[in-house]
Amino acid sequence: MNRRKIASIEIYDKSFYLGAVMNFLDAIAAHHTSQDFSRYNRLRYVAGELLKSRIEKAYPGTTGAIIFEVYLTDAYIEVSVTDKGIPVWTDFAYDKARIDVSDRETMQNFLLDFMVDGFGIEQLGQGGQRIYVRMNILHKIAFQEPESYPDIEVLDTNITIKSVETCEDALEAIRCIYSEYGYSYCYEKLYYIDNFMNAIKDKEIMSFLAVNDHGQTAGHFALAFSDTFRNMPEISTVVIRKEFRGLGLFALFMDHCMELGRKLGFRALMGQPVAFHPFSQKAFLRSEFTATAVLLAYIDSAIESEYNPDKRRLDLFASVRMLDHTARSKLYLPKELRAFTEGIFAKLGCRYELLDEETLSASTAVNIETSSRMKSTKILLMRAAEDLEHILLDAVKNTIKGHHELIELLIAMNDPSCSYAYRVAQKCGFVFSGLLPGSENADYIVMQMLIGSECGYDHLVTVGEFEEIRKEIVRLNS
Repeated sequence: MNRRKIASIEIYDKSFYLGAVMNFLDAIAAHHTSQDFSRYNRLRYVAGELLKSRIEKAYPGTTGAIIFEVYLTDAYIEVSVTDKGIPVWTDFAYDKARIDVSDRETMQNFLLDFMVDGFGIEQLGQGGQRIYVRMNILHKIAFQEPESYPDIEVLDTNITIKSVETCEDALEAIRCIYSEYGYSYCYEKLYYIDNFMNAIKDKEIMSFLAVNDHGQTAGHFALAFSDTFRNMPEISTVVIRKEFRGLGLFALFMDHCMELGRKLGFRALMGQPVAFHPFSQKAFLRSEFTATAVLLAYIDSAIESEYNPDKRRLDLFASVRMLDHTARSKLYLPKELRAFTEGIFAKLGCRYELLDEETLSASTAVNIETSSRMKSTKILLMRAAEDLEHILLDAVKNTIKGHHELIELLIAMNDPSCSYAYRVAQKCGFVFSGLLPGSENADYIVMQMLIGSECGYDHLVTVGEFEEIRKEIVRLNS
């Protein structure tokens, strides 16, 4: 994502700075966005309340610096407040199921959450903590429902892959995605032509259409990029029209991704086949992907697809195909995961070094994000310190309050605090779900917690390596 820092100002925790900073935000927003007045005022109010709260609470009995920053993408404007004061998470928590209107703090936090489109907290280690709010930028182009694909007679089966490059291509891709997922696909910007094209421009995705010689669209797939898994894009939004199934198009899609990945220097590719559809699992195994994790209840039940007729949360597997076999990893692993990890890395064919050092960091470096759309919390842990248990328990508490259903925890294996973090996560109730190796940032241990239910694996429909990894994860968690 083309995320740009457009302004930054550092102040001290004195209330007289508040008005000046808000005027500063007004000037910045007026110059860089065309956000409508009422929506901007909501963002301004929330940003002001956050800054006021940190001025009052960050440094009790002393003084310290607070950094106020503004970021911009094509999708949203983000305002953040960073400081090295006392922890911030609980300042803005409330129980969504039982809002006490007589409690001023509860009502304030309800309003803050209601008024903006995104909210998150990031632990920066020695850099302190960063709380941010986001307001989506509404584009002037109105959404038009794509025309449904009519049943067609396939005129030829000579399929080629073309990149989505024009607005006409994007509309055809949207029609393809809509034909499978309706309006429910979790990456919502793919329903808007301008956002779709901006996502391609900003290198968030690479989008592809499968077409025959008569110009009929056979399917769509994309490579989705993220900061968490740098240089390891995920193969996503794979749709094959029913008239073109049985022609081996999935294998054609995979071959195209791998050829492109080698050409562009990707370190690896990630795929996430559904955990009750053996065909998709077999397709990834035929393309020499290695099963690495079981992602229980990963996708919200609201997602519409022929894969989810029962409207339940969807289970997925994670799988990885290494493309750069010169890549090398340093791994600080809990002893009980070493044999499991060595088996996966041997199948991946990549180099690694197991190290025994266990050292805690001076401070925890963690990013916690909640998604109301997916009813989940994601925690990315790069370094762990003695306060980790407190941070994880707070995240669990606030996930429960928000009535979310899943917490995913990724622990970086390239830091000497990894083993400690794994033990603390187990103590807090997380279960081991596998690994996500391959990105340039780090190789990760995956742990999960399902709110209100146990992690069960017996209902999964699996084949080959995916069945083997299911059994091994059950054994490690027993």
